[in-house]
Amino acid sequence: MNEEAKREFRISIAIVGAVVVALLGIGASAQAGPGGGIPLPPAPEVETVLCLTGCVDLNASSEGGTVQIGGRALASVQWVSFAGDSSRVRTRPVSVGPTRIVVRVPVGARSGRIRVVALGGSSTAMSKVSLTIKQAPRGVDPDSPLRLVDASTAPKRAYLFGAGKPRVDFVVAGGEPNSPIRVDVVGDDGTVVASRLLDDIARNSTSSFTWNLKASTGRTASSGRYRFRISDRTGTPAEISTRLTGQSVRESLGFSLHGFMFPVRGPHTYGDGIGAGRGHQGADVAASCGTPLFAARGGKVYYNSYQASGAGNYVVINLAGTGSESHVYMHLERPSTARVGSFVRTGQRIGTVGTTGRSTGCHLHFEHWSAPGWYQGGTFLDPMAKLKNWDAYS
Repeated sequence: MNEEAKREFRISIAIVGAVVVALLGIGASAQAGPGGGIPLPPAPEVETVLCLTGCVDLNASSEGGTVQIGGRALASVQWVSFAGDSSRVRTRPVSVGPTRIVVRVPVGARSGRIRVVALGGSSTAMSKVSLTIKQAPRGVDPDSPLRLVDASTAPKRAYLFGAGKPRVDFVVAGGEPNSPIRVDVVGDDGTVVASRLLDDIARNSTSSFTWNLKASTGRTASSGRYRFRISDRTGTPAEISTRLTGQSVRESLGFSLHGFMFPVRGPHTYGDGIGAGRGHQGADVAASCGTPLFAARGGKVYYNSYQASGAGNYVVINLAGTGSESHVYMHLERPSTARVGSFVRTGQRIGTVGTTGRSTGCHLHFEHWSAPGWYQGGTFLDPMAKLKNWDAYS
């Protein structure tokens, strides 16, 4: 079996597996058929089109270049359809996954919008973004390829709605002196989440790029492991200089993104959880009085008050990006400095551990409420597992 046949066989197996899962109703997004019959697989949706190699621009490729198609329910895709001179040109993808397809631009493809065709013949609407097909750019000078001489990324751990956004400082040499440099944000699964072409990048001096945590779709990125990738304008990754061989390139360019931070910033132990024989509506984290408390998730301060018979000094934050779920922090040593109506960021200091109100010993009583929030129509949820998860990486 030649390589092309092997590739098509792997694609076919992946497609059949995805369809079987959907038909059995195992997939969370499977929808029941008319009358409650056999569930039908969800229709694929194309959201982004991005050139990966053989690029002229982020949305412009040459024939033979590779393109990433991002979207939803893509695992059953069998064909990718490009605009052509008199009719559309179909080709099989190189790889398929639930949210990502990689496809090689076929001979005869022309500039225009893309659609994908799933097993069984169902196709998506045309992509909103057009792919431009242009003549292949001039090849890289073999005597002066783009080289990544130095790189560092900070912070290594970033938080959604936090203050510090991931930034890469890098030094490149070689390549075409006046050609833009491409910076990609790549997920652990190889998906290019965001891309930018940077003009006027001087060689042999430090340049920077800061990611705003937005994916190419315009939505906020998901939690996970990411890395920056530095390439020339065609999408060809920069060669790694011997100056970087003494350290891990993944360490230099990699970082993690998290949605939440553990709020107690000091030595601590866990106490009572939900119930506890007295209608306890949250989880207790014991720590010395005066231990700093940070916002586990950024959001709008809904309440900041004092209750002598229960919560003591407490603050309520309606969480950003959650449909107004709430976090509640109780028994603070002093009133929180977070003003009602203001926006606090993930990781922003909001007070210190105390034992005010109805409390025995210094601890944080932490509550998590479903949307639309704390005593706004939501219900309390058990936060203990989440706290321990955040504790493991914060």
